[in-house]
Amino acid sequence: MSFTKTAMKRLTTNTQVFRCAVLLLAATVLAQPAHAALTVISVIEDPAFVEHVPAMAPYLDGALMAGARVEVGFASASGAPPIFETVFWVPDGANSGHAAGNAMGDWRISLNGDSGGNPLLLEGLAGLNGIDYLVIDLMPDYLIGAFDDVTPDPGTPGTVGGTDPWAGLTAGSAINGWDVKVSFKNAVAVGANAPQNDIYRQMRFDFTAPFVSGDYLKFVQDSDAAAIPEPASLALFGIGALLMVRRSRR
Repeated sequence: MSFTKTAMKRLTTNTQVFRCAVLLLAATVLAQPAHAALTVISVIEDPAFVEHVPAMAPYLDGALMAGARVEVGFASASGAPPIFETVFWVPDGANSGHAAGNAMGDWRISLNGDSGGNPLLLEGLAGLNGIDYLVIDLMPDYLIGAFDDVTPDPGTPGTVGGTDPWAGLTAGSAINGWDVKVSFKNAVAVGANAPQNDIYRQMRFDFTAPFVSGDYLKFVQDSDAAAIPEPASLALFGIGALLMVRRSRR
């Protein structure tokens, strides 16, 4: 009888200890801060050198971005020289295109459809050791387009709408828990007009932790095409210039 009471007492004590351990574990788990959603933590607009274009058109899709220059880079923590890679955007459908590289492992950025409502998709593919930054240049050697934010209104002639870069990050997955910094560089102006500081030649992403294999980022950023005047308009411009030269000679 005494043995049974002793065994029951020990069982009760062990059960209580187990319950206390479970409660403490639960409290510890609840006390851990939840991982915040990936977000844009800063936006910088740097007019820097102003690019002048003949005109702008309010549409740019993944296919029309062909020829854009894309650079990615990784700063080695060991003190070794930084690694970077430059590739060019290529069309792969009626309104889609992409750029891809493999210097630090495979990566790919793409756009399917109009930039005004569809996201750029950056993917960390097999063996990607890490990307610290990515730059897209829409005027590398010739005029392709410009990135369009939402200020001011109405902004540069020929552009419509624009998107807010603070809200551009619509989805993502980060193994290292990065957030992203967004910056724009080199304002674009139409003709001889002053820039409105709402469209820019370059957009850059800087990650707060390396972007690696398995990561992805979806970012909506409206962009507009740099338009070349129609032949008739060019002819009229040429005739006007010729008349001005003749008048000046008289």
